[in-house]
Amino acid sequence: MLSYEERLSRLTYHRECRKHADCEAPLACFMDLQRRQKYCTDSHCTTDAQCLEGQRCHDLATPWKGLQVRWCVAVGVRQEGEACLDHALDPRDACRPGLSCSSKVGWCSRPCGLDEAIHCSEGFFCANAEQGRYCLPTCEARGCPEGQRCIRHEDGVSMCAVVHGTDCQHTPCPEAHECEVDIESSRPAEVWMRCFPECGGKRAPCPDGLICDRGVCQPPCDPNAPDTCAKGYHCTRRSKLRSPYLCEPDYWPKQ
Repeated sequence: MLSYEERLSRLTYHRECRKHADCEAPLACFMDLQRRQKYCTDSHCTTDAQCLEGQRCHDLATPWKGLQVRWCVAVGVRQEGEACLDHALDPRDACRPGLSCSSKVGWCSRPCGLDEAIHCSEGFFCANAEQGRYCLPTCEARGCPEGQRCIRHEDGVSMCAVVHGTDCQHTPCPEAHECEVDIESSRPAEVWMRCFPECGGKRAPCPDGLICDRGVCQPPCDPNAPDTCAKGYHCTRRSKLRSPYLCEPDYWPKQ
C-alpha cells in the first residue's frame, strides 16, 4: 500500500494495462470487475480497521500467480454455491461471513480437504481453485428443475439456470464462432448465451453489417426500435463516448 505521494510519483498509476510489466513496481496489473477495466494499482488497505463498517480487507488475486493486492470489500449475504464478486462493494454481490469468493468466475464456497465425502455437501465437489481447495457447486449428477439447464462454467463448476439466447453448450456454435456465456451475480438462476464470429488480430474482418467488439462480430442495434434484441437482451452501449449500440444482457444498465 503506497502513500498518496508515492502513487502520484508512478506514471502508470491507474493507467490501463495488459500485463504486469506494463506497471511500475510495486504496482500490479489488476482486473477491476466493478469498472470492467484492467489497470495498474496498489493495495488499498492492510487491515480491516482501514475499511468502512460492513467491509473487510481482503487479498485479491491478479492474473499472475503470487501477485495480490489488498482491497476493502463488502461482507455480504450470498449463500454457498451462489455467484459472487471477489471485490464486491455491494453486500448483495458478496459472500456471507465464513465463505470465500473462489475460482476464476467467483462462487461463494468454503475450504475442503482431500476427502470430498466428508468436507463437501451434496451438490458440491472439492476442487483446486486459484485460492486453494474449495467446495464448488455441481448439478451434473442431480439434474435441474423443468425450464432450467445444467450449465458448465470454469473449474468444473456447473449450475442450474434459465438460458437466454442460443444455448451454445447444448448446440455448438459454427466453426470460427465464439460461444459467449454471461452470468450476473445478482441473478444466479439465469445465464446469457450467444454465438458470434471471432474477430481481431489476424482473423478475417467482420462480415458486412457486423461490428468487431471485444473479440467478436456483433450486429449493431437501434435503441429506439421495438424488439431490436432477443428476449433477455436490450439495446445499450457500454460507454456514452465510444461504444456502439449493441444487444447486451438485460442486467446491463441502459446508456
